[in-house]
Amino acid sequence: MAFTKKRPDGSHHTISLSSAGNFFGEVGVFTGELRALGAYAEAPTTIGRLPESAVKKIVAETEPVRLILEGMVHHLKSTTSHYMDEVLRTEKLALVGTMMSSILHDFKNPFSTISLATMLLEQRFADDPKAVSLCRNIDSQIVRMTNMANDLAAFARGDQQINTSKVSLDQLFAHFKELNEPYFNHKSIKLEMNANGTSVHGDAGKLLRVLQNLIGNSIEAIRPSQADGIVQVIASDMGANTLITIRDNGPGITEAIVNNFFDPFVTYGKTGGTGLSTAIVKSIIDAHNGSIDFDSSPKGTSFNICLPKSH
Repeated sequence: MAFTKKRPDGSHHTISLSSAGNFFGEVGVFTGELRALGAYAEAPTTIGRLPESAVKKIVAETEPVRLILEGMVHHLKSTTSHYMDEVLRTEKLALVGTMMSSILHDFKNPFSTISLATMLLEQRFADDPKAVSLCRNIDSQIVRMTNMANDLAAFARGDQQINTSKVSLDQLFAHFKELNEPYFNHKSIKLEMNANGTSVHGDAGKLLRVLQNLIGNSIEAIRPSQADGIVQVIASDMGANTLITIRDNGPGITEAIVNNFFDPFVTYGKTGGTGLSTAIVKSIIDAHNGSIDFDSSPKGTSFNICLPKSH
């Protein structure tokens, strides 16, 4: 006898098996709720049925046993639910990892061709500062896309390795603006970044990804009709650590996802996206031995990232 839980896609995942001589029952007898699992006989089977009324009478006559059984039933139901959530999450992450590995493999040759073309163009138009700047920006964007895919694949594998060194936040913020100015140039949204001469001990590429995800989310959160949208990124010296605050005046994070905001595949109100951006942010900050939290209200959201200044 196989006991299965139905997946969102309609397929069934086997939770446990029962063989000859074993006992099994339905927790709904005690909770009054619908069946938690389905039961399927994988071979010709003979089973005996104990009436619900008889079970309830036996349990009712021994009050302590009833209380223990009710506690066990509710615990088992919760455990089954959490187990299925973890199974689905693991399967989704494995699929994401496989997909990103395939994408990286397929994009390797096109990226190499683009890089070679930009190098030749830069050499040909070496006297044109604008052309040189555009070619270098294309190269930077290719590196950025490759790093994003690698970060996603590493997160799916649970492998978040970082190469740390002293990182000037003035330089990091300037590089971020250089890469993203064409994309974050909104007439109704103002982006302010002030590093205040601070630094951190970290992986510049990974921290760039953190800024990319959080600032991008902030800009998306601000209503299109909001004429006075603003996103501020401010770094502050906190002694042994540096605090990076990313603040916006958007509508805030909905209550529906506040408690599991950094969990994988959590998203709300978006037609696109994977729900992995904030989970990747959290994993990068954790790999730096840092911390991240947020405050949110209908008047805006503030993310507070604390990172060490030295190894």
